[in-house]
Amino acid sequence: MNGFFCSCAGRRSGLWSAGVVMVLSILLHAVPGLAEDRYVIDDQVNLRRTPALGAPVARTLKAGDKLELLDGNSSGWDHVRAGDGTDGWVARRSLSAKIPPEIERTQLRGEIDELRAKLVNHEKLQNELKRIQEVSRNALRIEQENQELVAKANRLEKELKQASDENHILEKQSDTLFFLAGAGVLVLGFISGLLSRRRRKSSSYGSLE
Repeated sequence: MNGFFCSCAGRRSGLWSAGVVMVLSILLHAVPGLAEDRYVIDDQVNLRRTPALGAPVARTLKAGDKLELLDGNSSGWDHVRAGDGTDGWVARRSLSAKIPPEIERTQLRGEIDELRAKLVNHEKLQNELKRIQEVSRNALRIEQENQELVAKANRLEKELKQASDENHILEKQSDTLFFLAGAGVLVLGFISGLLSRRRRKSSSYGSLE
């Protein structure tokens, strides 16, 4: 009886261990963060459908390609998935768990060049922004000056109209004064004529006496 229970317990333990391994394997492949990466260290590496040299080639890999490790076997092949989703088998000797230093340097140089290009583009955008801001300031200043000139022109036009009206009034007053002066001269001439005739009459009367 004890042996039976021990046997059952052993089988349960074995089943439990197998279940744990299976769950961990599923989690390893289902969660991207838990998957291992491999890097191709040789150029023109074949990704084959099955782990054999004569197997059909799914695609060709180049040095530096990043792969997701899915599984491996004891005959020197690793089951991997490429970045485009294609999976297959690659000879383990052509893979490395770390990215090759020369490829890493090349990638870093590419990233540095990209950052420099972005920096240059950023500087160009900054200069263009400054130019636009300067043009905007000039436009605002010109608009303000135009408004000031329009206001000044309107003020001068009003002053000119006022001066023209005053000149017209002065001309009318001058005409009136000239008319009055002429009339005054006529009146004075008429009065002077009357006075002269009276003097002549008075003189003629005196001589008759």
